[in-house]
Amino acid sequence: MKIKTLLITLFIAGTSVIFAQQTQPKAGADRDSHGCIGSAGYTYSQLKKECIRTFEQKIQLKEMATKGNYTAAILFNKDQSKAEIFLKEEKNSVILNRTSKGIWKNRTYSLKQDKGFMLFQNMKAIYN
Repeated sequence: MKIKTLLITLFIAGTSVIFAQQTQPKAGADRDSHGCIGSAGYTYSQLKKECIRTFEQKIQLKEMATKGNYTAAILFNKDQSKAEIFLKEEKNSVILNRTSKGIWKNRTYSLKQDKGFMLFQNMKAIYN
């Protein structure tokens, strides 16, 4: 009886291990539609047309009035006529067009450069 119980226990434990291994995603298997691996910190840049790590970008803005520690990253094209922003609020990056010197906008967001950068959402400052 003890041997039978032991064999059943080993069988169940072995089956559980095999099942767990089959359901675990493989490292790097979380590629998005552009081939960027999110678990490695990569996201797609519309301006660069490649996978980038936003935390490696030169311009990082801190979120204002938050309990968390979130940042927004900004990329510019070569002539700075467009700014691409990466925000936790948006699934994809957002493209802003330069409207005047030091100002980039779309319908929702505006980025202003003075002594630093400040990002607004519907006229409310959200990152600086």
